[in-house]
Amino acid sequence: MAAGLVAILRRQRCLAFALAILGGLLATELAVPVPWLIGGMTACAVATLAGVPLAGPPAWTERLVRVIIGVSLGPSIAASVVSTGAGLGPIVVTALALVTLTVLGGTWWFERRLGLSRAAAYLAAMPGGLSMLLSMTDGIGERPAVLLAHTVRIVTVVVSISLLASTLGVSPEARPVLASLDLGRAGDWPLVLALIGLFYGVCERVRFPGAHVILTMIATALLAGLTPLAVREPEVLKTVAMLVLGVVLGIEIARGERSRYLATFCGSAVYTVVVMAAGAGAAYGIAHRVDASFLVLFLALAPGGIAEVSLIALALGLDAGLVALVHGVRFLYIVVAGPLGLWWLGRGR
Repeated sequence: MAAGLVAILRRQRCLAFALAILGGLLATELAVPVPWLIGGMTACAVATLAGVPLAGPPAWTERLVRVIIGVSLGPSIAASVVSTGAGLGPIVVTALALVTLTVLGGTWWFERRLGLSRAAAYLAAMPGGLSMLLSMTDGIGERPAVLLAHTVRIVTVVVSISLLASTLGVSPEARPVLASLDLGRAGDWPLVLALIGLFYGVCERVRFPGAHVILTMIATALLAGLTPLAVREPEVLKTVAMLVLGVVLGIEIARGERSRYLATFCGSAVYTVVVMAAGAGAAYGIAHRVDASFLVLFLALAPGGIAEVSLIALALGLDAGLVALVHGVRFLYIVVAGPLGLWWLGRGR
């Protein structure tokens, strides 16, 4: 019996990744930005909504992928700290102010629009990734609605920013499929695999939300900035990371509560568009004061998870280091302020 269930689960996972690969190839042919993420996500979401039995990857796989993303971002962060210099302060201050204002407004919106409790509405308004929210939603009765709201937000951010990049003329890769499967140099693999294995083992023992991205990213940035080691991650690993996240997000968004799906989807989409508009305005306002392009600043202020938004920056060839650095600071702010806010909201109960 158990062996049969395992076999079925494996087939469902293999089918999910097969569909994600087909979706990524189709998106590549259609010149869709970030094709492996958007194509895989769309294919899995459509198939799940159509009733095709799909299963996402094991939980450890997604955590491993986040370590891979952290290793990718570390060297970029080290370079961005040096190049941005004094301009980093205004960007970080703007990001934290934007988080505070949008969470306050978002709590009111989700409480009124979806009828969520204040604590659940507060979590739905948080601009963090799903991994962080999973660690905060224990004991929250409306957990499915909160997770669905965040999944819709992340998907909206990924698609919108990718299409905006295409509109602004960000050049796609000349040979996107071959470029995404580039194995790099043979000499790069031993160090990269050693770092991935080391940080995965460490982060599995650290009970800190988002540790697989945050700690890996910081450690790799210090390694790249303070030592002569050159950390160059092969492009194929980033492609795998985008495929895995595409499968996870596609299945997650299609498995929301059907009875509340439309209301949650619309409420989260409207909130996301408003927050993105506020981020765009803030990015435009400080673009002439710092040495960074509008699109990079927009990504840095976008209400998405650090892994998803940074992957977009990497795929588009933008300053992923600056984007990841700002999102990392914002993430730490949320990790500290989020539980304090939950405690304050629930202190009378």
